Formats: sequence, C-alpha cells, structure tokens
Amino acid sequence: MELYFGGAYNGKLRYIKEILNINDEDIFYCSSGEIDFSKKVISGIDKLIYNNTLEGKSSLIYFKENLHNLRGKILICDDISSGIVPIEKEDRKWREETGRVLQLLTKESNKVCRIFCGLPMVLKDE
Repeated sequence: MELYFGGAYNGKLRYIKEILNINDEDIFYCSSGEIDFSKKVISGIDKLIYNNTLEGKSSLIYFKENLHNLRGKILICDDISSGIVPIEKEDRKWREETGRVLQLLTKESNKVCRIFCGLPMVLKDE
C-alpha cells in the first residue's frame, strides 16, 4: 500500500498519474462512506471520512476492518491538519478522525509521500 497526501490542489493525483502511469479508469473517487476496492487508486479519502463523520460512523474502524482490501492500493488524501482549529463541531471531528486514519494508513503503508506544490517528499519507503 502507498499513501500520498498533501494540501488540496497540490498535484497529488497528477503526480500519481504521471509517475506511476495510472489511467482514469484505475481511479476510484470517494464520494460516500464506501470504497470500491476493485480500483488500483483510491482518491479523496478525506471526503469519505467527512461523509462518515456526518453520519456518525467511525472511519478508523472502517479502515481497520478493510486493511486487507487496501493491500497493493495507492491511497490519496488531502491533508486537513494545518491551519486554525475549525469552529464547527463536525469539522473538528472530521479533522481529528482524518488524523487518526492517516496515522493508521501511514503505519500500514510501504510508501508514504507528501506532495507539496507538485513536488514529492518521501517520508517512508520500505
């Protein structure tokens, strides 16, 4: 499993498509609380976590239960940990849950890379 994260619109998906030769049909874009594990790339994990937070579901439990389905996948997540603490309770819960999920995925991933302004910063490469 490989994890790529960084700020919104910092070129995570573009980088993966170019460097790893990924086609659009290989990518699942998260828009709800479920993942299509048949795709090679899972993009927008932060959106899945947000939807689960609004529905009162634990994304951390969801990812722990599906670690076996994530083996060999490329995961993309926006980093929402910077900046001021959100005022809205739901947004604070989303930020906290995203941090917990990213800690789990970082631990379980063979490669972790932060993308900043289109540039990769490899944090882990086993």
